[in-house]
This record gives sequence, structure tokens and C-alpha cells, in this order.
Amino acid sequence: MKKVLWGVITVLIGAILIAAVGVGFHSQQYVAPAGTQVAKSDGTVTVNGKTYQHVTLDFVTEPSAAGNLPNGKPVHPGGNEGWPAYAPNNQFQVPANSVVTIHWVQYDSGEVVNNAFFAKVQGTVGGKANINGEVVDGIDPSNMAHSFTVRGLPGVDPNFFVSVPAPSSKLGDEAVNDKGGVTVDFSFISGTKGLYSWNCEFPCGSGVGGFGGAMSSYGYMSGYIHVV
Repeated sequence: MKKVLWGVITVLIGAILIAAVGVGFHSQQYVAPAGTQVAKSDGTVTVNGKTYQHVTLDFVTEPSAAGNLPNGKPVHPGGNEGWPAYAPNNQFQVPANSVVTIHWVQYDSGEVVNNAFFAKVQGTVGGKANINGEVVDGIDPSNMAHSFTVRGLPGVDPNFFVSVPAPSSKLGDEAVNDKGGVTVDFSFISGTKGLYSWNCEFPCGSGVGGFGGAMSSYGYMSGYIHVV
């Protein structure tokens, strides 16, 4: 009887530990290192004959997550000097079924992307992006720095997909924070309400295949978009 009782207790303890770990991961998923950037309202815009609410977001990519931006905000709170990062936020909030316009300034260096699929502009209004004043549907895959790639979490708008690449900064391998930036502007129509993830698909981290370091640490090259 004691063996049976001890077995039941052991199973219960194991279940509690597993549940605690699950809750920990779930809560961590929503922790934004620098808060959530709420998109700015900018009137309405018409796309293909339909009028939508229009909002804007802006961010940068820096070659070093250490230090501060020109506005005084940290690139990444406690950021690693040798890691690139999106800044100043990695979580965003936008309204559902609206046109979202992104203004992105890219300061990091670039190399050859291992999957040229992500060097193409996908899911934007008109299938294009404006890079340094030129309207394009993609970039040279041998000179890519980062991508901003958005998908819904499981069960959220499964057909939604946006991916926009950014080329190396004008300083190339000599890239430094806030110098030689390349501008990337694009718009997309947000999906239904829910939580969406975004990440960089260029392996800009350390370790095997470039997917360690900044790529595997939450908040540097990944985050969430709350569609409300």
C-alpha cells in the first residue's frame, strides 16, 4: 500500500512541476523587455477600393544591443554588446483589419542569407517595400542584414504571413549604431484579433548556423504583435 501511495505522490509531484514549467514559459512569452509599442493612429487609407483605419509603427535594427538610442532609450535593457537587436521595442500593438505602415531604419551589416525565400518581400500592400526611396519586391540575397517576418500563433489567422527583408547598412562590415542607416518602409493589412509572432529569418546570431545568441534569446530578434 505504501508503494502505491508513494507512486501516486510521485506522479502528482511530477505533474505539478510540469505545470509550473508550462506556466513559467507561458508567462515569459508575454514579458516585453521594453514594454509594448502601441501603433500611432494616422487617419484612414484606401486600398483596392476599400477604406481602412491607418496606423504606423517605427523601429530600428542596431549592430550592438548595448548602449542607448539617440532618444536616450536603451537599445535593449541589459543588452549584450556583441549581439544585434531590434529597438526600442520588440512587442507591438495594432488594431485588427487595419493598414499598418512600418518605418524601419536598418544600421547592421549583412551577408548571404541561407534561404533566398526571405530576401523577397511578401504579404505587403502591393507586394512591395520602399528601400531608400526605391520601390522593390526583394533585395540581393548576398547582402541581407535582417528580415521582419510575421505569422499568427497556432490557431490565429493561419493564412496571414508578412516578410520584408532589409539590406546591409551603407557602412557594410564597418557598421556601427545609428550610422549609415538604410530606410525600409512598407504597409500590410493586419489580420484578425489575436497574438502574432515576428522574428528575423536571417541567421545573425552566434553558434551553429548563426541561430544562437541573439537569435535564440527572446527580445533581440523576435517578439510579438498584439492585434486587438
